[in-house]
Parts: sequence; C-alpha cells; structure tokens
Amino acid sequence: MVALALDGLGASYGKRTILSDIATGLLRCGTLTAVIGPNAAGKSTLFRRIAGLISGPGTVHLTDARAGADAIRYMPQDTGGNAVLTVYESVLLAAKQGSGWRVSDGELSEIDGILAALKITELSFRGLGELSGGQRQLVAIAQALVRNPDVLLMDEPTSALDLYRQIEVLDFMSRRAAERGMAVLIALHDLNHALRYCDQTIVIADGRMAAGGSTAEVITSDMLRAVYRVEARVETCSQGRRHVIVDRTAA
Repeated sequence: MVALALDGLGASYGKRTILSDIATGLLRCGTLTAVIGPNAAGKSTLFRRIAGLISGPGTVHLTDARAGADAIRYMPQDTGGNAVLTVYESVLLAAKQGSGWRVSDGELSEIDGILAALKITELSFRGLGELSGGQRQLVAIAQALVRNPDVLLMDEPTSALDLYRQIEVLDFMSRRAAERGMAVLIALHDLNHALRYCDQTIVIADGRMAAGGSTAEVITSDMLRAVYRVEARVETCSQGRRHVIVDRTAA
C-alpha cells in the first residue's frame, strides 16, 4: 500500500517565504487527513508544493505507488473549467489526460460510476458554463477521482456545497479512500467535519506546521486558542462524537 511522508517542505514566491519546514510521519492511507488552519496560513501552497507545481526545499516521500495510476492528483479551490465542454466530456478529458485517446469500456464504466456516486449523472450533458458553483465543485471532484490517484489533495472541496452535500461528499470520500487505499489530504475550515471524518490532522499556521497527529489529539482548546484565537471547548455528544463549541474570540 502506498505510503506518504513529508520531510522539511518549504516554498517561496520570489523573496517571500510562504512555507517552511513542514514534516510529518507516515500519513495513513485509506483514511482522510485534514489540513486545517486560518486563512492565508499556507494550506494551498502546501498542496501545490506536494503536487510538484511549485518548487522548494524538502522532500515528498511516496513509496509503493501503483503502476499505471496517477501518483498525486491535486484538486484546487478554483473549479473553473472550459465552459464549452459538457460535464461528461470534462470528466472524460480528465481521465485521458496524459494518455492515448482510445477509450475503453472500463474507463466509461468508471466515469459512470463516479458520476452516479456523486449523484450528478443528470448533469452529464449539461455545459460546464450552465452549472452552479456547487455543481462545478462536484464535477471537479469527479475529475480528480477518475484518474484513481495514489494521493489526492483536495483544497476546500466542500466550500460551495450546502450542508447535505457536504456530508454526502465526505461520507463518499471516506469510503472511497478506504476502498482504494488512497492517501487523501483535505483542506477544511469546518473543524467538526475534521473531527468526524479525519483520523489525522495537520495544522498550518503562518506557513509552519503548528501541530500534527491524530485528530482527537490535535484539535484541542489550547490549539484553538493559539492558532485560531478563539476560546472554545471540544466536548463529546451523547453519541460519542467530539464537537468544537466556540464561546468567544480570545483576548
């Protein structure tokens, strides 16, 4: 099974350092790892650095990658695309990216399955330009998944979705990661979603890794005060799930 670890990652834009010395142990495959932190903390830059879209110091260690699969796939926040294409064409184009143009029955079946799982089959022959922001976000998830990557980096994939769709997508991604053995890193602002769906959490603040480890150990009142500047409690509900309750901003 694929194994992913980060060792001293950094990145700069010009002379400005955005990311410094991000290091993790092995990130467990088959589960979701939350990447959390305030706005402009460096989460998107971290994803771009892991994906190799920008250079910098440090190493991304990826072992036991599957032959014929995308090693790392990045889904950015910006889900804009070629508005001339239909939804189905855009997902098919993503599936064939970097390979020949002959399409197999298996590839078509995979596309059909992903669209059905995300409940967007009815959008298949709609133009991308006709879609709402949330619908485009679901199509972007389909485009990322169709290559069946070893590592999937999802930058705020639920930001344009309503609550029902957020839960639906996170449930699906949790199952998909387990079934395919993917290492899924997902940037989230909803810390209760991180507590519910993510076994591991990385906290980025001011371009550095403020904490990392099991989600239950990372998301604490002390971390929320230090990183998010809020006074908050992490309490367990009657069903045994932990929730963040924010009382006020920290002085």
